[in-house]
Amino acid sequence: MSTTNPHQGGDPFVTSGPPSRHHPLRLASDRYSPDTTLVEAAVDKLSRCHAGLGLSPERARAAADLLTEVWGPRGRLPIGRPRWRCYVSIDGSPFELSASWRGTDVEVRITVEALADPPEPAANQDFAWDYLRGLAGRPGVDVGRVLALEDLFRSPAPREHYWMMHGVAWRSDAEPLFKVYLDPHVNGSEHAPAIIDEAMARLGLSNAWQATLAHAAPLGGPGRIGALALDLTDPARARAKVYLQYADLDAATIDRQAEIAPSHVPGAFEAALGTILGHTRPPFAKPPVTCFAFRQGMPAPTAATLYVPMIPEFVEDAAARDRTAAFLDGVGIDPIPYVSFLSSIADRPLHETGNQNFIAYEPAPPGGTARFSGYAAPGLYS
Repeated sequence: MSTTNPHQGGDPFVTSGPPSRHHPLRLASDRYSPDTTLVEAAVDKLSRCHAGLGLSPERARAAADLLTEVWGPRGRLPIGRPRWRCYVSIDGSPFELSASWRGTDVEVRITVEALADPPEPAANQDFAWDYLRGLAGRPGVDVGRVLALEDLFRSPAPREHYWMMHGVAWRSDAEPLFKVYLDPHVNGSEHAPAIIDEAMARLGLSNAWQATLAHAAPLGGPGRIGALALDLTDPARARAKVYLQYADLDAATIDRQAEIAPSHVPGAFEAALGTILGHTRPPFAKPPVTCFAFRQGMPAPTAATLYVPMIPEFVEDAAARDRTAAFLDGVGIDPIPYVSFLSSIADRPLHETGNQNFIAYEPAPPGGTARFSGYAAPGLYS
């Protein structure tokens, strides 16, 4: 994969760290005053998202209350004085919204990047792990297996692009699901493969992970490891997810790599990339990503999900929306909830915004149901 200075770590396709003259953060939304707090803006977005998806006000209030509680004092920082360009969101905000559908079941989700006050790499790292520990004891939350990996994902000298993200998904039929996203490049990209190998071994998932690598080897290799995500729940049921970026592979090869997952539908990823992006061969403006999900006791990944990059492939959300809605309609997924999600959280008309980061697609195997997700920045900054 072609990157610039890959040994420096971080994501070569994302700018993060302190704002600078070359990469400033300017308040872009006229819906909020500069004194609006981060959590106030996030709660407003969550509430609008719930309403747009036809979810109950009670469910929206419960989500808002939980987010306010777990974000704590850091959520009360004003949006008008940003001091860090965050990795989690393409506009540099410290949170990203998403919604996911499988049939009629809808999840609303938010992912927050943990930042110290004031933010700087070592303090951000300490705060992120303390934040994780603070989630222990919540209903259904298990942080033990993540803490067992702490030595792998800590750096004695974290760089400016260091990140750790915490997510929560509000499900219709269960307690909220907490997640954590870890950066395997924390000590430099040259160490990322070994870190993931060791992490998967400690998680009891080495056989399935090594089978995935062996399957990918003759198909252009596994791509760049982007992140490791872990569900903070009972280890017997929890998923570990590895995200692989493919800058140099064509869609057909990406699709064949996904065939290691028994639920994959051959050709589905190639069709999705071709229909949505309009091309299936590199160069891509931003790499497609495959997320492989693993569970204990399984010899291979249980699922493969394609993440289709929307920005900068599309310069505006309206064009991305139209192309994606047509794709969804073509594969038998109702596009209306997705369109409502984008519209509900936008502060300006979609032909004026560029906030949609990825759409994610797990095709339906025979007798099953497809899963589709949309990920969007809050549009606070430009």
